[in-house]
Amino acid sequence: MTPDIPSPEEEYEVIPTSPMRRLEKRVEKVEGGSYSSEIRRLVEQVVELIKSNQRIIDDSIKANNDLIAEVSKLPKKMDDLILEMREFMKLLKVSAEEEEVSEVSREVMTPLVNKMTELIEQNKKNFETNQAALTTLGIIEKRLKRLYTAPAPPRPPEAYR
Repeated sequence: MTPDIPSPEEEYEVIPTSPMRRLEKRVEKVEGGSYSSEIRRLVEQVVELIKSNQRIIDDSIKANNDLIAEVSKLPKKMDDLILEMREFMKLLKVSAEEEEVSEVSREVMTPLVNKMTELIEQNKKNFETNQAALTTLGIIEKRLKRLYTAPAPPRPPEAYR
């Protein structure tokens, strides 16, 4: 071989060293596993967040179901109360109309009868409001179940970077 031409084992190029140094550092990080542990930690945090959200959703659905059960008991109780109030009103009216009752008793009983009638009307309005709330809670429950039981589409690995 001639001394001016280097052999293929001894070829040299002149290149900038900063890109080479950056590549060396990246290779060291990849070999050291620092990226994979960071990604693993991030994935664990995301999984924990998903579990936490699912617990919150489950608790919300359970609370919603409990509330629906309690509100659904109200119509029967309201009906019973209205029935009792009507019977009481009948007794008051009968006692107010009796001749044996003095005029003072009638004057005292008339505001009470009027107030009781007002309470009955107010209870009817409360009953209607409770029925509307029960219907709304049922709709909310259906939407929550539909929203959180539908599987989420998987995200590509690029989305985690």
